[in-house]
Amino acid sequence: MRMSSKRGERENDPKQKTITDFFPARRSQRKTDQSVKAEKHQLLVRSTLEESQDGLKVKDFPMKGRGVIATRKFLRSEYVVEYSGELIDIITAKKRESKYAQDIRVGCYMYYFTHQNQQYCVDATEETDRLGRLVNHSRNGNLMPKVIEVKGNPRLVLVAKRDIDSNEELTYDYGDRSKKSLFYHPWLAH
Repeated sequence: MRMSSKRGERENDPKQKTITDFFPARRSQRKTDQSVKAEKHQLLVRSTLEESQDGLKVKDFPMKGRGVIATRKFLRSEYVVEYSGELIDIITAKKRESKYAQDIRVGCYMYYFTHQNQQYCVDATEETDRLGRLVNHSRNGNLMPKVIEVKGNPRLVLVAKRDIDSNEELTYDYGDRSKKSLFYHPWLAH
């Protein structure tokens, strides 16, 4: 049988070599953006479930009180700590906030947020060994809050906004700019 084109003749000639006979086909090891995002999310979930607080230490700061410093380097977007407390609805949160305001010794460690069009609050006022509640405020903080879903419930984690060095104080912007809050807590302006 005779082929009419040279290309056809080469394809049917078993002695004819192809480029892959000399160089094996390379398959890309690159991950898609979607798979990288999924891996990062799973790492946040795992760290939250493990209640990880590795690389953190409580320190007293003049004019601020207790705060948290890094004892190791954290990379941008890396999980640092969970803002852990009781997850409550807004009505319960407002009642508790009024109660806490009546006793200046108690303080208020309430974080309001929205997840899937529903408002929540994490009440971390109760003293525990969890360190997220002790992270201080700065309008130019090195952490940022991120809501993730763990076993069907929203959880609030603090991730590195940029690379963070060891011995650096950890801070994030509380976001509260109300006149009442600024009157009672003027440090929120900074």
